Amino acid sequence: MSEVYSYDLPCLDAMLEASRLWWDRHELHGQLALLSSKPTEKMDSNILHVGTFNFSSVRSHAERAKLLSVRVGPIKNGDWSHTLENFCHQVISAEERGQPGKDLRTFDAPACEEIVINGLSFPKDHPSILFGDGGSAKSYTALYLVGQLAKRGMRVGYFDWELSGGDHRRRLELLFGRDMPLITYLRCDLPLTTELDRLRREVKDKRVQFAVYDSVAFACDGAPEAAEVASKYFRAVRQVGCGSLHLAHTNKSENADQKPFGSSFWHNGARSTWFVKAVNEDRNDGELELGYWHRKSNLGPLAKAVGMTFQFAPNRTEVFVSNISDSPEMTKHMTIADRMTQLLKNGAMDRSELADRLQVSENTIYQTFKRKEHKLFVIAEGGKYGNLGRA
Repeated sequence: MSEVYSYDLPCLDAMLEASRLWWDRHELHGQLALLSSKPTEKMDSNILHVGTFNFSSVRSHAERAKLLSVRVGPIKNGDWSHTLENFCHQVISAEERGQPGKDLRTFDAPACEEIVINGLSFPKDHPSILFGDGGSAKSYTALYLVGQLAKRGMRVGYFDWELSGGDHRRRLELLFGRDMPLITYLRCDLPLTTELDRLRREVKDKRVQFAVYDSVAFACDGAPEAAEVASKYFRAVRQVGCGSLHLAHTNKSENADQKPFGSSFWHNGARSTWFVKAVNEDRNDGELELGYWHRKSNLGPLAKAVGMTFQFAPNRTEVFVSNISDSPEMTKHMTIADRMTQLLKNGAMDRSELADRLQVSENTIYQTFKRKEHKLFVIAEGGKYGNLGRA
C-alpha cells in the first residue's frame, strides 16, 4: 500500500508531501504538494502548490524546482533543485524497500468477523461485491444493509457515484421511518483513485467501519474490463481502510449470474460475492421479489441462497425474508445440491425421479449425492436418496 511521505522545510514554514503514488514503466508517479505549516487568514487552505509529478524524471525535477522558486521564493541556505531531488530520492528508496519483512508467527490472528443480515453474510473487514442487472434493487438492498448495521451500533458510510443524497435520504426514511440510523454519505464525482484521499480522510475522521461503494462501473478510472483498472480499484479500496460492499452489474455471457461485469479480477479481488436477481420486475403490485445467491467466499463456506421481498407503499418500504424455493424463477439459480435439499424435505426420492424433477441427468444427481453424502444426503429405505436427519 502506498504511503504519504513528507519533508519538512522549516525555513519556509512548509513541507513537501508525496501521495497517491503508482509505478508505470519503472517510473514513480504521484501527487506532489507544498503545504504551509502556518496558514494565514488570507489563505483559503494550507496548500501552496499541488500537482501530479514524475518522481523519477530529472527533467520533471528541474521544471518543478523552477516553478516553486518563482511561486514560493528561494530557499535560504539551499536551492529548490537540490531539495526536490533529495526528497524524490528518499520517496523512491522508501517505495522500493516497501514494508520490512516480519515473522509471520508474530501477527495477531484476525477474528474473521462476519456481518449477517437476513441470511446475507459479508466479511466485516474486507471487500465484497453485490452484482446484478439494472432494476434488481442493489442500491436499495445496500442502503437497507448498512442501515441495519448502523442500528446495531456500527459506524457506516455510503459512497455514491450514481444518485444523490436527497434520493438516498428519502429511501432511508421509507425503510426506517423518522428514526433514521446515522449513515455518513459522500457524493463522489471523480474516479475512486482520485477521490481516495477524501474518502480515506472521512473514514478516519468519522471512524467508519463499513461502507458501500455505489457503484463499481462509475467509480473506475478506465474500462472495467481492464485488469489494471480492477487492480488499481482494489488497491484504492484497501487504502481507504474499512470493510466494504461494492455494487456492480452483470456481464453479457451465458454465465452472467456467476461473476460481476468486467475483468475476472473483480471476482478474484473481492473476498465475497453475491448475485441478486429480481423476479417480478414489473412491480405492478408494489412488490419486488429478490433472490440472492452466494457465488464466492474466501473466508468460509458459501451461504445458502436468500430471498427477500421489498413492499413499496407511498410512505413506507417494508422488507421481508422470503422462501426462495417457492419461486421457480429463483430455484434455477440454485445449486443442484440446494435444489435436491429442497425437494427431499418432503421425503426420500430415487435418482431418476430427482433427475426428472430437476431436469438434469441421473449422473449429475449421482455425482452431487456422492460429493455431499453424509454432509447433506444419505441413502434412505429402498435405496432412495434422503436428506440427512430425515432418512
